[in-house]
Amino acid sequence: MESDWACLPEDLLILILDKLVSLSDYVRFTAVCMPWHSVALDKYRGERPLKLSMHQPPLLFLTHSAQPSSEGETTFSIYNVSENKACKLKTFIPCDTQSTYHYGDSYHGWMISADEEYVISLSNPFCSKVKGADDYGIIRLSPFSQYCYTYNKVILSANPIMAPDDYSVMVIYNDGQLAFIRPGDDKGWTCIEKSCDFVDVIYSKAGLFYALDEFGSVKICHISEHSPELNEVAPRLSPDLLLCPNLTPVLPNYTLYNAYTLKNQYIVESPGGDLLQILRLVVTGLFYNYDDKRKQRITTSTTLTEGFEVFVLDGKPKWVETKSLGDGALFLGEKTSTYVSASDFPGCQPNSIYFTDRQNDTCFASNYDMSIFNLGDGSFQRNCVLKFLSTRKNIKKFMPHPVSWWSPPCWIQPTFQLESA
Repeated sequence: MESDWACLPEDLLILILDKLVSLSDYVRFTAVCMPWHSVALDKYRGERPLKLSMHQPPLLFLTHSAQPSSEGETTFSIYNVSENKACKLKTFIPCDTQSTYHYGDSYHGWMISADEEYVISLSNPFCSKVKGADDYGIIRLSPFSQYCYTYNKVILSANPIMAPDDYSVMVIYNDGQLAFIRPGDDKGWTCIEKSCDFVDVIYSKAGLFYALDEFGSVKICHISEHSPELNEVAPRLSPDLLLCPNLTPVLPNYTLYNAYTLKNQYIVESPGGDLLQILRLVVTGLFYNYDDKRKQRITTSTTLTEGFEVFVLDGKPKWVETKSLGDGALFLGEKTSTYVSASDFPGCQPNSIYFTDRQNDTCFASNYDMSIFNLGDGSFQRNCVLKFLSTRKNIKKFMPHPVSWWSPPCWIQPTFQLESA
């Protein structure tokens, strides 16, 4: 005797829904039959969207895969590392065929982009109607009031869906200077005087902006409208820790012309509220070769991450190196950093760092710097993502354009719209 799934009591279906934490499972639930579909849509309110948002792993947003349409929509490819799957997503994120939009940041599920005039736009590819946004769901901030030639980081204090009238945006621009704005405020951008040399900034669970400078010191940013202040809460790292060793990169069939190493710095906050500082050792090599057929010299470059160091701020306060994130996993990009509990996401490896970055003159099929690093034993899973993305079929499907300077892939953690939005 076959079961009649469509006749299950609604109370039982709601109990099943309450147990689902994966968006893919939620979608599968809606596909069982029409009564299940109706119950799922009807009950998609209250805390359920927030619960789903909290249990979605960071996705790799392949910004260079953008394919704009004449209707104003843009199709992007996104990749789920824990499930080793990719899919396409239609959205109204700003884009054009001339690549004048720069991507690289995401926060609370919002993609942050800047046009050639460095006007910042916020757009959430997983939501539609948002207060304060235009008809396409895009929030465009006021033009920057100071001379600006680059944004190094953009961060939001809150999700504009949850707090449409009560959030701030802070940027690191030019040579590590800080500025902030409250969307909807006619005052526009406020620059924080005497701020320089900052390399990363986060918004903490305590409701404060924490900015990391190139010396490893952390300062709290009090964004008072009248007199913004910076107060140090963590000391500098030992200068020896910031020194870069001399490394010699190798590229088969090419001759090394020059090489340099650097340490990228990140600041993240653990779910328990601990501050962590991450140093990422990166070596870049400039190579050349001679093409006998074309009678010309060919130059290229490669960038490779060689290791990570993680420091935790103790109560003294002092930076203490650690080799364990416990159940934690870090997702690091060129401008994004996210700390999650691996146990919340099946397939996510604990005590690991998932990383990606931009690189010129490189495509996924070759040597793009994107891997998983095990903090405990210092090992890499090189090209674990590339094995999926670099097949002939998937290159054509998900990555029609090469990775470029202005469109580095970035991590994005999905958030889903509440009924009140």
